[in-house]
Amino acid sequence: MPVHRTTTLHARAAKRGHLWRATVLGASLGLSRTAGAAIADSAPPSSATGMFSPAWWSQTIRAIVSDDVVAMGWSLILALMLFVVGWLAVKLISWTVFRLLCRTQLDNRVAEKLGLHLVFDHRAATGRGDKPLERGIARVVYWLLMALVVVGVLDFAGLEQAAAPIQSLVDTVMRALPLVGKGALIIVVAYVAAVILSKIVTTALVAAGFDARLAELDGPASTSDTAPIDPPKAFSAAAGQVVFWLVMVLGLAGALDALQISAISRPMSGLLETLMHLIPAIGIAALIALGGYLFAKLARTVVTRALESLGFNRLVDKTGLGGVFTGTTPSRGAGWLVMAFVLVQTAVAALHRVGLETLSAPLTEMMARFWVLLPSLATSVLFVGLGVVGGRLLRTLVGTALHNLGFDRVMARIGFARVPVHHEAMGSPSGLVAFVVQVALVLLAVVQALHNLSLTTWASYVDAFLVFAVTRLAVALAIGAGGFALGNRVRDWLAVRSRGGDTAASPSDETRREPLWLAEMSRYAVLVFAFTMAVQQLGVAEDFVRLTFGLLFGALCLAAALAFGLGGRDTAAEIVRERYEKRRWEDRTN
Repeated sequence: MPVHRTTTLHARAAKRGHLWRATVLGASLGLSRTAGAAIADSAPPSSATGMFSPAWWSQTIRAIVSDDVVAMGWSLILALMLFVVGWLAVKLISWTVFRLLCRTQLDNRVAEKLGLHLVFDHRAATGRGDKPLERGIARVVYWLLMALVVVGVLDFAGLEQAAAPIQSLVDTVMRALPLVGKGALIIVVAYVAAVILSKIVTTALVAAGFDARLAELDGPASTSDTAPIDPPKAFSAAAGQVVFWLVMVLGLAGALDALQISAISRPMSGLLETLMHLIPAIGIAALIALGGYLFAKLARTVVTRALESLGFNRLVDKTGLGGVFTGTTPSRGAGWLVMAFVLVQTAVAALHRVGLETLSAPLTEMMARFWVLLPSLATSVLFVGLGVVGGRLLRTLVGTALHNLGFDRVMARIGFARVPVHHEAMGSPSGLVAFVVQVALVLLAVVQALHNLSLTTWASYVDAFLVFAVTRLAVALAIGAGGFALGNRVRDWLAVRSRGGDTAASPSDETRREPLWLAEMSRYAVLVFAFTMAVQQLGVAEDFVRLTFGLLFGALCLAAALAFGLGGRDTAAEIVRERYEKRRWEDRTN
Protein backbone atom coordinates (compact mmCIF):
# COMPACT_ATOMS: atom_id res chain seq x y z
CA MET A 1 0.00 0.00 0.00
CA PRO A 2 1.38 3.48 -0.78
CA VAL A 3 2.58 5.68 2.09
CA HIS A 4 0.22 8.62 1.44
CA ARG A 5 -2.78 6.23 1.44
CA THR A 6 -1.70 4.72 4.76
CA THR A 7 -1.24 8.20 6.26
CA THR A 8 -4.70 9.25 5.06
CA LEU A 9 -6.28 6.14 6.55
CA HIS A 10 -4.50 6.74 9.85
CA ALA A 11 -5.61 10.39 9.88
CA ARG A 12 -9.22 9.47 9.19
CA ALA A 13 -9.17 6.77 11.87
CA ALA A 14 -7.58 9.17 14.37
CA LYS A 15 -10.16 11.83 13.57
CA ARG A 16 -13.01 9.36 14.04
CA GLY A 17 -11.46 8.17 17.32
CA HIS A 18 -11.06 11.72 18.68
CA LEU A 19 -14.62 12.64 17.74
CA TRP A 20 -15.91 9.50 19.40
CA ARG A 21 -13.90 10.13 22.57
CA ALA A 22 -14.95 13.78 22.67
CA THR A 23 -18.59 12.81 22.33
CA VAL A 24 -18.36 10.13 24.98
CA LEU A 25 -16.33 12.43 27.27
CA GLY A 26 -18.81 15.28 26.85
CA ALA A 27 -21.70 13.01 27.58
CA SER A 28 -19.90 11.60 30.59
CA LEU A 29 -19.07 15.07 31.91
CA GLY A 30 -22.63 16.24 31.34
CA LEU A 31 -24.01 13.24 33.15
CA SER A 32 -21.51 13.66 35.96
CA ARG A 33 -22.31 17.35 36.43
CA THR A 34 -26.03 16.76 36.28
CA ALA A 35 -25.80 13.93 38.76
CA GLY A 36 -23.54 15.96 41.04
CA ALA A 37 -25.89 18.93 40.95
CA ALA A 38 -28.86 16.72 41.63
CA ILE A 39 -27.09 15.08 44.53
CA ALA A 40 -26.00 18.44 45.91
CA ASP A 41 -29.52 19.80 45.64
CA SER A 42 -31.14 16.75 47.19
CA ALA A 43 -28.62 16.17 49.97
CA PRO A 44 -29.47 17.57 53.42
CA PRO A 45 -27.26 20.29 54.74
CA SER A 46 -26.28 18.29 57.76
CA SER A 47 -24.73 15.51 55.73
CA ALA A 48 -23.20 17.53 52.91
CA THR A 49 -19.79 17.29 54.40
CA GLY A 50 -20.16 13.93 56.09
CA MET A 51 -18.18 10.75 55.31
CA PHE A 52 -19.74 8.19 52.96
CA SER A 53 -22.19 10.69 51.64
CA PRO A 54 -23.03 10.77 47.91
CA ALA A 55 -20.99 13.84 47.45
CA TRP A 56 -18.11 12.21 49.17
CA TRP A 57 -18.40 9.12 46.93
CA SER A 58 -18.65 11.30 43.83
CA GLN A 59 -15.61 13.26 44.79
CA THR A 60 -13.70 10.09 45.66
CA ILE A 61 -14.53 8.30 42.34
CA ARG A 62 -13.70 11.43 40.34
CA ALA A 63 -10.40 11.61 42.14
CA ILE A 64 -9.57 7.95 41.31
CA VAL A 65 -11.08 7.51 37.77
CA SER A 66 -10.74 10.19 35.17
CA ASP A 67 -13.22 11.03 32.48
CA ASP A 68 -10.93 9.56 29.80
CA VAL A 69 -10.89 6.16 31.49
CA VAL A 70 -14.68 6.14 31.70
CA ALA A 71 -14.96 7.02 28.02
CA MET A 72 -12.46 4.29 27.09
CA GLY A 73 -14.42 1.75 29.11
CA TRP A 74 -17.60 2.61 27.28
CA SER A 75 -15.70 2.30 23.98
CA LEU A 76 -14.34 -1.16 24.86
CA ILE A 77 -17.75 -2.39 25.96
CA LEU A 78 -19.36 -1.21 22.73
CA ALA A 79 -16.47 -2.68 20.66
CA LEU A 80 -16.90 -6.04 22.39
CA MET A 81 -20.60 -5.99 21.64
CA LEU A 82 -19.83 -5.10 18.02
CA PHE A 83 -17.35 -8.03 17.83
CA VAL A 84 -19.95 -10.48 19.13
CA VAL A 85 -22.56 -9.26 16.66
CA GLY A 86 -20.04 -9.41 13.79
CA TRP A 87 -18.92 -12.90 14.79
CA LEU A 88 -22.51 -14.13 14.77
CA ALA A 89 -23.10 -12.56 11.37
CA VAL A 90 -19.91 -14.14 9.96
CA LYS A 91 -20.90 -17.57 11.30
CA LEU A 92 -24.30 -17.21 9.68
CA ILE A 93 -22.80 -16.20 6.33
CA SER A 94 -20.22 -19.04 6.32
CA TRP A 95 -22.92 -21.57 7.25
CA THR A 96 -25.09 -20.25 4.40
CA VAL A 97 -22.17 -20.62 1.95
CA PHE A 98 -21.56 -24.19 3.17
CA ARG A 99 -25.20 -25.17 2.72
CA LEU A 100 -25.36 -23.63 -0.76
CA LEU A 101 -22.22 -25.52 -1.81
CA CYS A 102 -23.66 -28.76 -0.44
CA ARG A 103 -26.66 -28.38 -2.73
CA THR A 104 -24.58 -28.22 -5.93
CA GLN A 105 -21.98 -30.53 -7.52
CA LEU A 106 -20.25 -28.01 -9.78
CA ASP A 107 -17.51 -27.28 -7.26
CA ASN A 108 -16.81 -30.99 -6.83
CA ARG A 109 -16.55 -31.55 -10.58
CA VAL A 110 -14.21 -28.62 -11.11
CA ALA A 111 -12.04 -29.70 -8.17
CA GLU A 112 -11.93 -33.26 -9.48
CA LYS A 113 -10.88 -32.15 -12.96
CA LEU A 114 -8.19 -29.85 -11.54
CA GLY A 115 -6.90 -32.50 -9.13
CA LEU A 116 -7.86 -30.59 -5.95
CA HIS A 117 -10.06 -33.46 -4.78
CA LEU A 118 -6.93 -35.44 -3.87
CA VAL A 119 -6.10 -33.03 -1.04
CA PHE A 120 -9.63 -32.95 0.32
CA ASP A 121 -10.09 -36.71 -0.08
CA HIS A 122 -6.97 -37.15 2.05
CA ARG A 123 -8.50 -34.96 4.74
CA ALA A 124 -11.70 -36.98 4.64
CA ALA A 125 -9.75 -40.26 4.80
CA THR A 126 -7.93 -39.10 7.96
CA GLY A 127 -11.25 -38.63 9.75
CA ARG A 128 -11.54 -34.84 9.58
CA GLY A 129 -15.20 -34.81 8.57
CA ASP A 130 -17.28 -35.29 5.49
CA LYS A 131 -17.65 -32.80 2.62
CA PRO A 132 -14.12 -31.43 3.01
CA LEU A 133 -14.27 -29.23 -0.11
CA GLU A 134 -17.38 -27.35 1.01
CA ARG A 135 -16.03 -26.97 4.52
CA GLY A 136 -12.75 -25.61 3.19
CA ILE A 137 -14.45 -22.95 1.06
CA ALA A 138 -16.74 -21.97 3.95
CA ARG A 139 -13.73 -21.70 6.25
CA VAL A 140 -11.97 -19.36 3.82
CA VAL A 141 -15.08 -17.13 3.67
CA TYR A 142 -15.30 -17.20 7.46
CA TRP A 143 -11.74 -16.02 8.05
CA LEU A 144 -11.94 -13.30 5.40
CA LEU A 145 -15.09 -11.84 6.99
CA MET A 146 -13.63 -12.21 10.48
CA ALA A 147 -10.65 -10.16 9.37
CA LEU A 148 -13.06 -7.39 8.32
CA VAL A 149 -14.87 -7.62 11.68
CA VAL A 150 -11.60 -7.41 13.62
CA VAL A 151 -10.52 -4.36 11.63
CA GLY A 152 -13.87 -2.66 12.26
CA VAL A 153 -13.80 -3.45 15.99
CA LEU A 154 -10.25 -2.16 16.43
CA ASP A 155 -11.06 0.95 14.45
CA PHE A 156 -14.20 1.54 16.53
CA ALA A 157 -12.24 1.11 19.75
CA GLY A 158 -9.68 3.65 18.60
CA LEU A 159 -6.81 1.16 18.29
CA GLU A 160 -5.62 2.44 14.93
CA GLN A 161 -2.04 1.18 15.28
CA ALA A 162 -3.22 -2.39 15.93
CA ALA A 163 -5.76 -2.22 13.09
CA ALA A 164 -3.33 -0.82 10.49
CA PRO A 165 -1.52 -4.14 9.55
CA ILE A 166 -4.78 -6.07 9.43
CA GLN A 167 -6.36 -3.22 7.46
CA SER A 168 -3.48 -3.42 4.98
CA LEU A 169 -3.94 -7.18 4.64
CA VAL A 170 -7.68 -6.80 4.17
CA ASP A 171 -7.17 -4.08 1.56
CA THR A 172 -4.80 -6.36 -0.34
CA VAL A 173 -7.27 -9.22 -0.19
CA MET A 174 -10.14 -6.97 -1.24
CA ARG A 175 -8.16 -5.69 -4.21
CA ALA A 176 -7.32 -9.30 -5.17
CA LEU A 177 -10.89 -10.54 -4.85
CA PRO A 178 -12.01 -9.15 -8.24
CA LEU A 179 -8.99 -10.77 -9.88
CA VAL A 180 -9.68 -14.07 -8.15
CA GLY A 181 -13.33 -13.88 -9.10
CA LYS A 182 -12.40 -13.15 -12.69
CA GLY A 183 -9.98 -16.08 -12.77
CA ALA A 184 -12.53 -18.39 -11.14
CA LEU A 185 -15.16 -17.29 -13.63
CA ILE A 186 -12.77 -18.00 -16.51
CA ILE A 187 -12.03 -21.47 -15.09
CA VAL A 188 -15.74 -22.23 -14.67
CA VAL A 189 -16.57 -21.03 -18.18
CA ALA A 190 -13.63 -23.00 -19.61
CA TYR A 191 -14.78 -26.10 -17.72
CA VAL A 192 -18.32 -25.81 -19.04
CA ALA A 193 -17.05 -25.21 -22.58
CA ALA A 194 -14.61 -28.12 -22.30
CA VAL A 195 -17.34 -30.49 -21.12
CA ILE A 196 -19.66 -29.42 -23.94
CA LEU A 197 -16.98 -29.68 -26.64
CA SER A 198 -15.72 -33.05 -25.39
CA LYS A 199 -19.27 -34.40 -25.38
CA ILE A 200 -19.81 -33.10 -28.92
CA VAL A 201 -16.59 -34.69 -30.21
CA THR A 202 -17.25 -38.02 -28.47
CA THR A 203 -20.85 -38.17 -29.68
CA ALA A 204 -19.85 -37.28 -33.24
CA LEU A 205 -17.16 -39.97 -33.37
CA VAL A 206 -19.51 -42.59 -31.91
CA ALA A 207 -22.20 -41.61 -34.41
CA ALA A 208 -19.66 -41.88 -37.24
CA GLY A 209 -18.83 -45.44 -36.11
CA PHE A 210 -15.08 -44.97 -35.57
CA ASP A 211 -14.99 -47.23 -32.51
CA ALA A 212 -16.86 -50.05 -34.25
CA ARG A 213 -14.65 -49.85 -37.33
CA LEU A 214 -11.46 -49.91 -35.29
CA ALA A 215 -12.80 -52.88 -33.31
CA GLU A 216 -13.56 -54.73 -36.56
CA LEU A 217 -10.05 -54.11 -37.83
CA ASP A 218 -8.52 -55.26 -34.56
CA GLY A 219 -10.72 -58.35 -34.21
CA PRO A 220 -9.24 -60.84 -36.75
CA ALA A 221 -5.64 -60.38 -35.58
CA SER A 222 -6.45 -61.01 -31.92
CA THR A 223 -4.78 -64.12 -30.46
CA SER A 224 -6.62 -64.21 -27.15
CA ASP A 225 -9.98 -65.88 -26.67
CA THR A 226 -10.77 -64.02 -23.47
CA ALA A 227 -11.31 -60.31 -23.03
CA PRO A 228 -8.54 -58.38 -21.26
CA ILE A 229 -8.94 -57.42 -17.64
CA ASP A 230 -8.66 -53.70 -18.36
CA PRO A 231 -10.03 -53.06 -21.88
CA PRO A 232 -8.43 -50.14 -23.71
CA LYS A 233 -10.26 -46.82 -23.85
CA ALA A 234 -12.30 -46.22 -26.98
CA PHE A 235 -10.98 -43.82 -29.58
CA SER A 236 -13.97 -41.49 -29.22
CA ALA A 237 -13.48 -41.20 -25.45
CA ALA A 238 -9.75 -40.53 -25.90
CA ALA A 239 -10.44 -37.81 -28.47
CA GLY A 240 -13.00 -36.22 -26.12
CA GLN A 241 -10.45 -36.17 -23.30
CA VAL A 242 -7.88 -34.50 -25.55
CA VAL A 243 -10.35 -31.75 -26.50
CA PHE A 244 -11.38 -31.29 -22.87
CA TRP A 245 -7.85 -30.78 -21.58
CA LEU A 246 -6.90 -28.54 -24.48
CA VAL A 247 -9.77 -26.17 -23.60
CA MET A 248 -8.89 -26.40 -19.89
CA VAL A 249 -5.29 -25.41 -20.64
CA LEU A 250 -6.54 -22.38 -22.54
CA GLY A 251 -8.81 -21.48 -19.62
CA LEU A 252 -5.97 -21.92 -17.14
CA ALA A 253 -3.77 -19.59 -19.17
CA GLY A 254 -6.56 -16.98 -19.19
CA ALA A 255 -7.07 -17.37 -15.42
CA LEU A 256 -3.38 -16.88 -14.71
CA ASP A 257 -3.36 -13.82 -16.93
CA ALA A 258 -6.39 -12.45 -15.06
CA LEU A 259 -4.63 -13.01 -11.73
CA GLN A 260 -1.65 -11.02 -13.10
CA ILE A 261 0.80 -13.83 -12.28
CA SER A 262 3.20 -12.89 -15.03
CA ALA A 263 5.92 -15.34 -13.97
CA ILE A 264 3.65 -18.22 -15.04
CA SER A 265 1.20 -16.60 -17.43
CA ARG A 266 3.80 -15.21 -19.84
CA PRO A 267 5.60 -18.53 -20.55
CA MET A 268 2.28 -20.34 -20.78
CA SER A 269 0.88 -17.67 -23.09
CA GLY A 270 3.95 -17.97 -25.30
CA LEU A 271 3.61 -21.75 -25.31
CA LEU A 272 -0.05 -21.54 -26.22
CA GLU A 273 0.68 -19.00 -28.95
CA THR A 274 3.28 -21.32 -30.43
CA LEU A 275 0.86 -24.21 -30.09
CA MET A 276 -1.89 -22.27 -31.83
CA HIS A 277 0.48 -21.58 -34.72
CA LEU A 278 1.29 -25.31 -34.85
CA ILE A 279 -2.30 -26.50 -34.58
CA PRO A 280 -2.85 -26.69 -38.38
CA ALA A 281 0.35 -28.70 -38.86
CA ILE A 282 -0.46 -30.85 -35.84
CA GLY A 283 -3.97 -31.43 -37.15
CA ILE A 284 -2.68 -32.54 -40.54
CA ALA A 285 -0.06 -34.74 -38.86
CA ALA A 286 -2.78 -36.25 -36.66
CA LEU A 287 -4.88 -36.99 -39.73
CA ILE A 288 -1.84 -38.58 -41.39
CA ALA A 289 -1.17 -40.66 -38.28
CA LEU A 290 -4.82 -41.70 -38.03
CA GLY A 291 -4.99 -42.62 -41.69
CA GLY A 292 -1.71 -44.50 -41.51
CA TYR A 293 -2.86 -46.38 -38.42
CA LEU A 294 -6.12 -47.39 -40.07
CA PHE A 295 -4.30 -48.42 -43.24
CA ALA A 296 -1.74 -50.39 -41.22
CA LYS A 297 -4.45 -52.33 -39.41
CA LEU A 298 -6.24 -52.96 -42.70
CA ALA A 299 -3.01 -54.15 -44.33
CA ARG A 300 -2.32 -56.45 -41.38
CA THR A 301 -5.78 -57.98 -41.63
CA VAL A 302 -5.53 -58.45 -45.41
CA VAL A 303 -2.06 -60.02 -45.25
CA THR A 304 -3.02 -62.31 -42.38
CA ARG A 305 -6.16 -63.59 -44.06
CA ALA A 306 -4.47 -63.96 -47.45
CA LEU A 307 -1.59 -66.02 -46.04
CA GLU A 308 -3.96 -68.17 -43.99
CA SER A 309 -6.09 -68.90 -47.05
CA LEU A 310 -2.98 -69.80 -49.09
CA GLY A 311 -1.86 -72.35 -46.49
CA PHE A 312 1.22 -70.43 -45.39
CA ASN A 313 0.95 -71.79 -41.85
CA ARG A 314 0.93 -75.42 -43.03
CA LEU A 315 3.88 -74.75 -45.33
CA VAL A 316 5.95 -73.31 -42.48
CA ASP A 317 5.02 -76.24 -40.24
CA LYS A 318 6.14 -78.69 -42.91
CA THR A 319 9.52 -77.00 -43.21
CA GLY A 320 10.05 -77.42 -39.46
CA LEU A 321 10.06 -73.70 -38.63
CA GLY A 322 6.69 -73.66 -36.89
CA GLY A 323 8.34 -73.72 -33.46
CA VAL A 324 9.85 -70.28 -34.09
CA PHE A 325 6.42 -68.63 -33.93
CA THR A 326 5.53 -69.37 -30.31
CA GLY A 327 2.21 -67.90 -29.19
CA THR A 328 1.14 -66.89 -32.71
CA THR A 329 1.06 -68.15 -36.28
CA PRO A 330 3.37 -67.37 -39.22
CA SER A 331 0.61 -65.54 -41.07
CA ARG A 332 -0.11 -63.30 -38.09
CA GLY A 333 3.60 -62.62 -37.69
CA ALA A 334 3.83 -61.53 -41.32
CA GLY A 335 0.76 -59.32 -40.81
CA TRP A 336 2.32 -57.61 -37.80
CA LEU A 337 5.54 -57.08 -39.78
CA VAL A 338 3.62 -55.34 -42.57
CA MET A 339 1.76 -53.22 -40.02
CA ALA A 340 5.02 -52.13 -38.37
CA PHE A 341 6.45 -51.14 -41.75
CA VAL A 342 3.39 -49.00 -42.57
CA LEU A 343 3.46 -47.37 -39.12
CA VAL A 344 7.11 -46.40 -39.53
CA GLN A 345 6.33 -44.76 -42.85
CA THR A 346 3.37 -42.96 -41.26
CA ALA A 347 5.49 -41.72 -38.37
CA VAL A 348 8.10 -40.33 -40.76
CA ALA A 349 5.44 -38.47 -42.76
CA ALA A 350 3.77 -37.07 -39.62
CA LEU A 351 7.05 -35.86 -38.11
CA HIS A 352 8.04 -34.23 -41.39
CA ARG A 353 4.68 -32.43 -41.52
CA VAL A 354 5.05 -31.07 -37.99
CA GLY A 355 8.53 -29.80 -38.81
CA LEU A 356 10.58 -32.02 -36.51
CA GLU A 357 13.46 -32.38 -38.93
CA THR A 358 15.77 -33.63 -36.19
CA LEU A 359 13.69 -36.81 -35.98
CA SER A 360 12.26 -37.04 -39.47
CA ALA A 361 15.54 -36.58 -41.38
CA PRO A 362 17.33 -39.69 -39.97
CA LEU A 363 14.17 -41.76 -40.33
CA THR A 364 13.70 -40.57 -43.91
CA GLU A 365 17.29 -41.47 -44.78
CA MET A 366 16.88 -44.85 -43.10
CA MET A 367 13.73 -45.62 -45.06
CA ALA A 368 15.38 -44.46 -48.31
CA ARG A 369 18.23 -46.89 -47.71
CA PHE A 370 15.72 -49.58 -46.83
CA TRP A 371 13.90 -49.07 -50.14
CA VAL A 372 17.22 -49.34 -51.99
CA LEU A 373 18.09 -52.49 -50.04
CA LEU A 374 14.62 -54.04 -50.30
CA PRO A 375 15.15 -55.95 -53.63
CA SER A 376 18.39 -57.48 -52.38
CA LEU A 377 16.81 -58.25 -49.02
CA ALA A 378 13.81 -59.91 -50.65
CA THR A 379 16.10 -61.97 -52.88
CA SER A 380 18.20 -63.02 -49.89
CA VAL A 381 15.13 -64.04 -47.92
CA LEU A 382 13.97 -66.03 -50.95
CA PHE A 383 17.37 -67.77 -51.14
CA VAL A 384 17.25 -68.72 -47.47
CA GLY A 385 13.65 -69.90 -47.76
CA LEU A 386 14.48 -72.05 -50.78
CA GLY A 387 17.50 -73.39 -48.93
CA VAL A 388 15.36 -74.37 -45.96
CA VAL A 389 12.71 -76.01 -48.13
CA GLY A 390 15.30 -77.73 -50.33
CA GLY A 391 17.25 -78.85 -47.29
CA ARG A 392 14.10 -80.33 -45.80
CA LEU A 393 13.38 -82.28 -48.99
CA LEU A 394 17.00 -83.36 -49.43
CA ARG A 395 17.11 -84.50 -45.81
CA THR A 396 14.12 -86.74 -46.37
CA LEU A 397 15.61 -88.19 -49.58
CA VAL A 398 19.07 -88.80 -48.11
CA GLY A 399 17.71 -90.32 -44.92
CA THR A 400 15.42 -92.70 -46.81
CA ALA A 401 18.13 -93.67 -49.30
CA LEU A 402 20.74 -94.40 -46.62
CA HIS A 403 18.27 -96.42 -44.59
CA ASN A 404 17.27 -98.50 -47.61
CA LEU A 405 20.92 -99.08 -48.56
CA GLY A 406 21.63 -100.59 -45.15
CA PHE A 407 23.67 -97.72 -43.76
CA ASP A 408 22.13 -98.19 -40.34
CA ARG A 409 23.08 -101.91 -40.27
CA VAL A 410 26.64 -101.10 -41.25
CA MET A 411 26.93 -98.49 -38.52
CA ALA A 412 25.38 -100.94 -36.04
CA ARG A 413 28.18 -103.41 -36.80
CA ILE A 414 30.71 -100.70 -36.14
CA GLY A 415 29.05 -99.85 -32.82
CA PHE A 416 26.78 -96.93 -33.68
CA ALA A 417 23.34 -98.50 -33.66
CA ARG A 418 21.70 -95.46 -32.00
CA VAL A 419 22.75 -91.82 -31.64
CA PRO A 420 21.96 -90.22 -28.24
CA VAL A 421 19.97 -87.15 -29.39
CA HIS A 422 16.66 -85.67 -28.27
CA HIS A 423 15.00 -85.58 -31.69
CA GLU A 424 13.64 -88.95 -32.79
CA ALA A 425 14.35 -88.33 -36.49
CA MET A 426 18.08 -87.98 -35.79
CA GLY A 427 18.29 -91.04 -33.53
CA SER A 428 19.51 -93.29 -36.34
CA PRO A 429 22.83 -92.80 -38.17
CA SER A 430 21.06 -92.24 -41.48
CA GLY A 431 18.86 -89.52 -39.90
CA LEU A 432 21.91 -87.80 -38.45
CA VAL A 433 23.71 -87.77 -41.80
CA ALA A 434 20.57 -86.45 -43.49
CA PHE A 435 20.37 -83.63 -40.94
CA VAL A 436 24.00 -82.71 -41.61
CA VAL A 437 23.23 -82.56 -45.34
CA GLN A 438 20.26 -80.26 -44.64
CA VAL A 439 22.40 -77.92 -42.51
CA ALA A 440 25.06 -77.80 -45.24
CA LEU A 441 22.49 -76.83 -47.86
CA VAL A 442 21.00 -74.12 -45.61
CA LEU A 443 24.48 -72.74 -44.96
CA LEU A 444 25.13 -72.58 -48.70
CA ALA A 445 21.91 -70.60 -49.12
CA VAL A 446 22.94 -68.29 -46.27
CA VAL A 447 26.32 -67.68 -47.94
CA GLN A 448 24.60 -66.72 -51.17
CA ALA A 449 22.20 -64.42 -49.29
CA LEU A 450 25.08 -62.70 -47.49
CA HIS A 451 26.92 -62.17 -50.76
CA ASN A 452 23.75 -60.73 -52.24
CA LEU A 453 23.52 -58.25 -49.34
CA SER A 454 27.22 -57.31 -49.78
CA LEU A 455 28.05 -58.72 -46.35
CA THR A 456 31.30 -60.23 -47.56
CA THR A 457 32.88 -60.52 -44.12
CA TRP A 458 30.10 -62.71 -42.74
CA ALA A 459 29.97 -64.65 -46.00
CA SER A 460 33.70 -65.36 -45.76
CA TYR A 461 33.22 -66.69 -42.21
CA VAL A 462 30.51 -69.12 -43.33
CA ASP A 463 32.61 -70.12 -46.39
CA ALA A 464 35.59 -70.85 -44.17
CA PHE A 465 33.43 -72.99 -41.90
CA LEU A 466 32.04 -74.95 -44.86
CA VAL A 467 35.53 -75.51 -46.30
CA PHE A 468 36.78 -76.71 -42.95
CA ALA A 469 33.76 -78.98 -42.51
CA VAL A 470 34.22 -80.59 -45.94
CA THR A 471 38.01 -80.85 -46.18
CA ARG A 472 38.89 -81.44 -42.55
CA LEU A 473 35.96 -82.49 -40.41
CA ALA A 474 34.36 -84.88 -42.90
CA VAL A 475 37.68 -86.63 -43.59
CA ALA A 476 38.41 -86.87 -39.87
CA LEU A 477 35.00 -88.44 -39.26
CA ALA A 478 35.61 -90.86 -42.12
CA ILE A 479 38.99 -91.85 -40.62
CA GLY A 480 37.35 -92.37 -37.24
CA ALA A 481 34.58 -94.50 -38.75
CA GLY A 482 37.17 -96.51 -40.69
CA GLY A 483 39.16 -97.01 -37.51
CA PHE A 484 36.08 -98.34 -35.73
CA ALA A 485 35.33 -100.68 -38.63
CA LEU A 486 38.94 -101.95 -38.85
CA GLY A 487 39.20 -102.37 -35.08
CA ASN A 488 36.03 -104.42 -34.95
CA ARG A 489 37.26 -106.52 -37.88
CA VAL A 490 40.60 -107.22 -36.17
CA ARG A 491 38.85 -108.09 -32.92
CA ASP A 492 36.54 -110.55 -34.63
CA TRP A 493 39.42 -112.16 -36.57
CA LEU A 494 41.51 -112.64 -33.43
CA ALA A 495 38.51 -113.98 -31.56
CA VAL A 496 37.97 -116.61 -34.24
CA ARG A 497 41.66 -117.53 -34.21
CA SER A 498 41.67 -117.87 -30.43
CA ARG A 499 38.78 -120.36 -30.66
CA GLY A 500 40.77 -122.48 -33.07
CA GLY A 501 38.87 -121.41 -36.15
CA ASP A 502 35.56 -122.84 -34.90
CA THR A 503 33.09 -120.15 -35.87
CA ALA A 504 30.12 -122.43 -35.32
CA ALA A 505 30.64 -122.77 -31.59
CA SER A 506 27.55 -122.30 -29.56
CA PRO A 507 27.20 -119.40 -27.12
CA SER A 508 27.16 -121.96 -24.26
CA ASP A 509 30.57 -123.23 -25.22
CA GLU A 510 33.16 -122.86 -22.51
CA THR A 511 35.63 -121.22 -24.87
CA ARG A 512 32.97 -118.66 -25.78
CA ARG A 513 32.98 -117.38 -22.24
CA GLU A 514 36.78 -117.04 -22.01
CA PRO A 515 38.02 -113.42 -21.98
CA LEU A 516 39.34 -112.41 -25.40
CA TRP A 517 41.78 -109.87 -24.02
CA LEU A 518 44.14 -109.99 -26.98
CA ALA A 519 41.34 -109.22 -29.44
CA GLU A 520 40.08 -106.31 -27.37
CA MET A 521 43.58 -104.92 -26.94
CA SER A 522 44.12 -105.07 -30.68
CA ARG A 523 40.80 -103.25 -31.29
CA TYR A 524 41.72 -100.46 -28.91
CA ALA A 525 45.19 -100.16 -30.46
CA VAL A 526 43.62 -99.65 -33.88
CA LEU A 527 41.24 -97.05 -32.41
CA VAL A 528 44.15 -95.16 -30.88
CA PHE A 529 45.92 -94.96 -34.22
CA ALA A 530 42.71 -93.94 -36.01
CA PHE A 531 41.90 -91.24 -33.45
CA THR A 532 45.44 -89.86 -33.74
CA MET A 533 45.17 -89.69 -37.52
CA ALA A 534 41.75 -87.97 -37.26
CA VAL A 535 43.13 -85.34 -34.90
CA GLN A 536 46.03 -84.71 -37.27
CA GLN A 537 43.58 -84.35 -40.16
CA LEU A 538 41.78 -81.56 -38.27
CA GLY A 539 44.94 -79.47 -38.54
CA VAL A 540 45.89 -79.60 -34.89
CA ALA A 541 49.53 -78.89 -34.00
CA GLU A 542 51.92 -81.84 -34.33
CA ASP A 543 53.08 -81.57 -30.75
CA PHE A 544 49.52 -81.98 -29.55
CA VAL A 545 49.06 -84.95 -31.91
CA ARG A 546 52.19 -86.66 -30.61
CA LEU A 547 51.21 -85.93 -27.03
CA THR A 548 47.74 -87.34 -27.66
CA PHE A 549 49.13 -90.50 -29.24
CA GLY A 550 51.62 -91.00 -26.43
CA LEU A 551 49.01 -90.56 -23.74
CA LEU A 552 46.50 -92.87 -25.41
CA PHE A 553 49.03 -95.57 -26.25
CA GLY A 554 50.62 -95.38 -22.81
CA ALA A 555 47.23 -95.57 -21.16
CA LEU A 556 46.40 -98.63 -23.29
CA CYS A 557 49.64 -100.39 -22.33
CA LEU A 558 49.22 -99.50 -18.68
CA ALA A 559 45.65 -100.78 -18.74
CA ALA A 560 46.81 -104.06 -20.31
CA ALA A 561 49.57 -104.48 -17.76
CA LEU A 562 47.25 -103.77 -14.86
CA ALA A 563 44.60 -106.08 -16.25
CA PHE A 564 47.13 -108.87 -16.76
CA GLY A 565 48.74 -108.38 -13.38
CA LEU A 566 45.56 -108.05 -11.35
CA GLY A 567 43.72 -110.74 -13.29
CA GLY A 568 46.56 -113.32 -13.01
CA ARG A 569 47.34 -112.68 -9.39
CA ASP A 570 45.59 -115.80 -8.06
CA THR A 571 46.98 -118.02 -10.81
CA ALA A 572 50.51 -116.75 -10.23
CA ALA A 573 50.17 -117.33 -6.49
CA GLU A 574 48.99 -120.89 -7.10
CA ILE A 575 51.91 -121.63 -9.46
CA VAL A 576 54.41 -120.21 -6.98
CA ARG A 577 52.83 -122.22 -4.16
CA GLU A 578 53.01 -125.47 -6.16
CA ARG A 579 56.65 -124.89 -7.03
CA TYR A 580 57.42 -124.05 -3.42
CA GLU A 581 55.73 -127.20 -2.09
CA LYS A 582 57.41 -129.33 -4.73
CA ARG A 583 60.81 -127.93 -3.78
CA ARG A 584 60.26 -128.60 -0.10
CA TRP A 585 59.18 -132.21 -0.82
CA GLU A 586 62.28 -132.84 -2.89
CA ASP A 587 64.47 -131.46 -0.12
CA ARG A 588 62.84 -133.73 2.47
CA THR A 589 63.22 -136.86 0.36
CA ASN A 590 66.87 -136.22 -0.27
